[in-house]
Amino acid sequence: MLEMTNKNIDSIRAVKIFKPKPKKPVLVDSVFRSAVISHVPEYALEAVVNAPAETNRFWQNFSFNFARQKLPIYATVFLVIFGFLGGMWATLNTTKTQADEPAPQIMSQPAAIPLLPVVSGVAVANVPNDVLFNMTIEQLDIYLAEALKTPEMKEAERLAVRKGKLKEYLKEKKSPFVEIVDTLAELKHWKLVLAISNSESTLGKRCYNNNCSGIGVEPGHPLWRDYSTKAEWAKDLDRLLEKRYKDWTLEKMNGVYNKPGSNNWVLAAKQVLEDLEERKIN
Repeated sequence: MLEMTNKNIDSIRAVKIFKPKPKKPVLVDSVFRSAVISHVPEYALEAVVNAPAETNRFWQNFSFNFARQKLPIYATVFLVIFGFLGGMWATLNTTKTQADEPAPQIMSQPAAIPLLPVVSGVAVANVPNDVLFNMTIEQLDIYLAEALKTPEMKEAERLAVRKGKLKEYLKEKKSPFVEIVDTLAELKHWKLVLAISNSESTLGKRCYNNNCSGIGVEPGHPLWRDYSTKAEWAKDLDRLLEKRYKDWTLEKMNGVYNKPGSNNWVLAAKQVLEDLEERKIN
């Protein structure tokens, strides 16, 4: 009988020792390992490298476990806090936005201010909102000052302008009427008074007894009128025109006001009216 020999006395096969394969570090591990190493001072790294094997192995295990377990949590909290504080810092230190900057000044000519209607000299009616909103402060002041004027105030302004322009015109013509320009400008028929006086006395240069328009036929006639001043004559002629020649044209007056009539008389009178129109004396 053959003897069977069992070399494996304890009936246990040879034990294979399996060494666990080191797990490949994930991306997070690599990142945090690099982060840890990059922030460790150089002298500390040298101390770890030169330390005894047991100490070095201890710190390697400690740093590895810390990097895998604790560091991701701390780093996440740190990144959140850092991101929040960084956003706050960026907000506080951001330069002015376009909304904070003053609007650019547009150099342009101020628009003409429309003259809008006035009710009772106080309330302004039919004022478009876009017109009011686009006015500058200066334009609003001018507009309101104009809009709140009463008819009497406006008439006084027109009269003042008329007197100034009429005075300059009479000076150029070397007319003695410059002395009574205020009286002439206030007459109802002041244009026609000046026109007739140009035909009868060349704008007051050939007056007799201060009668500068031949009222009363001729000097020495019973109907001839004498005046103490040229201002009195101007007022009397204005009353005569209102009474007898209201709304008459020069052509119609020719031969009635002056007998027997003359074309030169009409032409001389019209010359003054044309001068006033050309100079915009109203």
